[in-house]
Formats: sequence, structure tokens, C-alpha cells
Amino acid sequence: MTAFSGANAQAPDPDILKVEHASGERPSTYTIEQLRNDFPQHERTTGTPWSPTGATISFHGPLLSDILAKNGLADATEVELRAYNDFVSKITSDEISRFSPILAIEQQCQDEDRTSGLCSNDQLYRPLSIDDGGPFYLVWPLKDLPPSYVPGRNSIWVWFVAVIRPVQ
Repeated sequence: MTAFSGANAQAPDPDILKVEHASGERPSTYTIEQLRNDFPQHERTTGTPWSPTGATISFHGPLLSDILAKNGLADATEVELRAYNDFVSKITSDEISRFSPILAIEQQCQDEDRTSGLCSNDQLYRPLSIDDGGPFYLVWPLKDLPPSYVPGRNSIWVWFVAVIRPVQ
């Protein structure tokens, strides 16, 4: 087993995502703006395991698979996502290819966001706050997940992601 020190020690800025490489080379880092500009953005409208029944939220961000591919990790059989609070979840390549999770960086503006000033009248999305699970939140298509995933695999919904790395 390899040592993996705490995410908050490795990623002192919570607005920076760190992607470690299998080869041990210097990790890549991404700001929210880089994730927005360097990767195709996808919308995922879904409930979460904690949403009221029938409630959905539209999230926006790059596919996890695109981030892995850009960092030479497309062939990893399993990756580890570590949250800023040191929560760790292991995600298999099969889960990634079957369900296409996104690393959400934004969510769709709602009327209450416009009323409170979080969004302007013409703004479609707003950055995820810590209260929303941001700034980086791994989001899945809840309705496509097998019933056994809820609640048995709720750990795949990782909020406040700080580090992504291959499992060795």
C-alpha cells in the first residue's frame, strides 16, 4: 500500500484540483476556469441520493473520463478521489465508462439565486459553493445507477474533490 498524505496538505488551495499521474511525474493542477476552458462541458440534470424525491438539479462540468484521458489515466482500472476533508472514494473504470460522471463546477441558476444576487438575470449557471458540494463535485446520473448503488454506493458522490489519482 502506498502512502497518500492528506488532501489538504497536498492541495492547500481548495479552488485547485490536483490530478496525480501513475508515473509519479509532477501532478497537474486545474483551476475552475481551466476546467471550464480546457475541457468540453456537459450538463447533467439529476437528483442526488440526498435530494427530495423527484427533485433534480442541473450541474455543469467536464466528464471525469476527459480529465483522466488528458492526464494519461484513461487506462487506470481504478481511480481514487480524495476530498478536501480527506474523505476517499475509489471509482472503477467500469463505473466511469458505464455512467459518465461529470466533475461539476457549476449548477444551474434558480429563481432564488437571482433574487439573492448569486446569479444575474441572464446567467445560466453559477459556481458551486461549499454548501453545494463545490467547488468540485463528482456527479452521477442517479436514475441510471443500479438500485444497489443507493445507499450502498453513495460514496461515489464525492463533493469538495481536491485530488484525483490512480489506484496503484
